[in-house]
Amino acid sequence: MALSSAAPLSAELNVPIAARVVSFLQPPPSGTMAAAILFEPGNAASEAEANAIERAVGNGLVAGRSAIRARRVPIGAMGALSGYHVAFVTAGLRPEQGDIAAAAAKSSVLTISSDAACVQAARCVVGISTVPKTQITVSKAAARASNIRFGSAFLMLVKEI
Repeated sequence: MALSSAAPLSAELNVPIAARVVSFLQPPPSGTMAAAILFEPGNAASEAEANAIERAVGNGLVAGRSAIRARRVPIGAMGALSGYHVAFVTAGLRPEQGDIAAAAAKSSVLTISSDAACVQAARCVVGISTVPKTQITVSKAAARASNIRFGSAFLMLVKEI
């Protein structure tokens, strides 16, 4: 019964929308932005989403005046996330979300996930859901903790919690 309230295992991050979100950061990013794809080896949902994100980013994804370059990072090797600007938090990492949030706050990393619970718990800055329609949710507390700011025009278009 508890599984029915969780995000479906087939939920995958809409990477083009995530790239648009990145373009609304303040100050506006430029140049190459390093992104970590955080995943848990052996966790089928996490590995599947990591593969999908990796395919969508390819050799680089345009985000405003910047380009996102992603690298898979096993959750056990996450460290402090230093050197990254963005972290894609894959499905199946709920037990690790507290550690991810702490590392992201320490290094001012924008965390983006398809898991709405991560944003609701203020452990991820941005959540992107696509069912039944595309919805972007921003956690004010997680953004503040990670020193992440967005333009006001962007914030008027999203749901802030």
